[in-house]
Amino acid sequence: MKKWIVSILFVLCAHWAWANTTLVGKVTDPEGVPVSFASVYVENDLVNGTITDSDGVFELPNVQPNQTIVVSFIGFKTIEVKLKKIPTDTVALQLQEQPILLSETEISKERKYVSKRKQKKNLLKEVYTQLMHDFPADNHFYKVKSDYAIYNDNQVAAYEELTGTIIEIPLKDKHKVDSIQLLPQWVKRYRHPETSQRLDGIEDRLRKDKNAERIQLVDSSIFIHRVLWGGDIKWMFNELKGKVSKWESYEQDSVMLLTYSDSYNFLGILKINLTLNMVLDPYSYRIQKQSQDLVVEAHIPFGYKLNADQLAILNTVVLTSQSIEKFRLKHVYADVKRNILYQTTNNQVYVEEKNIITKVKMIDNKDNTLHFHQTGHINVLSASTTGVVPFTQEQLQQPYQLIWEDVNK
Repeated sequence: MKKWIVSILFVLCAHWAWANTTLVGKVTDPEGVPVSFASVYVENDLVNGTITDSDGVFELPNVQPNQTIVVSFIGFKTIEVKLKKIPTDTVALQLQEQPILLSETEISKERKYVSKRKQKKNLLKEVYTQLMHDFPADNHFYKVKSDYAIYNDNQVAAYEELTGTIIEIPLKDKHKVDSIQLLPQWVKRYRHPETSQRLDGIEDRLRKDKNAERIQLVDSSIFIHRVLWGGDIKWMFNELKGKVSKWESYEQDSVMLLTYSDSYNFLGILKINLTLNMVLDPYSYRIQKQSQDLVVEAHIPFGYKLNADQLAILNTVVLTSQSIEKFRLKHVYADVKRNILYQTTNNQVYVEEKNIITKVKMIDNKDNTLHFHQTGHINVLSASTTGVVPFTQEQLQQPYQLIWEDVNK
């Protein structure tokens, strides 16, 4: 794995003040470009936090000497800075970019070829058995901190930072994906002014619809975390393990790489390329990391009209002068990359971190083009499977602390 390189540059003058409790800082990338929407908070006190503005500047109140300040943003290494005193001048923090894809899956040319067909079939069986052991059909509790950004033409349309609880409920039917419940504790949210106006109009229309559940799609928290979390690894692996010829396995540096590659072409209408990489312990076959790369290209001869839910999501990210009421698709291009890191605690495997990048381009029958991309990250703070009971509807409907951020203030 290529090392995440993080350099922290402090610009401090001669005077320090113990009485000052507001920390002022500026976050930049390696080239000195301000990093907007970076999350800044006091360690172990996620409520006391803020995000950087359009100039990368932040003001963090109620900071005490000897506290540790945490700075994080998608695509950068999270940094922790312990301040013995609170500086009176601006603290400059410099982050080093890091590609979101797991470099562990890049095996060098000095790799060892492992298996023939029969050996691969037995290996896949062993891996599936271990997955069934490591991911039992028990409810999982995850305390999470996440951030998510939606871009339209490289302009931030919406940004959200959340701390809360996810309960994952594995379903018994192998043809279904896991269900998740999200109970936010607090949410910091930014939306481009035009995006906010559009959302207000969408919510008004959906409230008049008999299907009230569609409103939840507009409130990005639930929808975003369904996208970020993804589906059940056991179900996915079970669906693919029978295609033995599509799998390859290699060993290097005390890890095993198991790779699935396949492409589909349905009469030229739908083309799919899928690559799945799994980094395993070569002795127990326990999963350590996973990356997925899905590229989809669709050419729809007679056009496909998006339904109300799909239009609602599009309207949250498209910064045009009018809301999209109808959109008949002619071409769709999508590139989705997901990475998952796992941790083992007391012989139980839990999700530790999830990342996703989604790039989408759509063209309608009148050659109008919509394209946007999304980036997201979930960091698991704690996890458990002991006595996990699903939330009640009353709990899920409890209000949470919502903070609107103005990065141009």
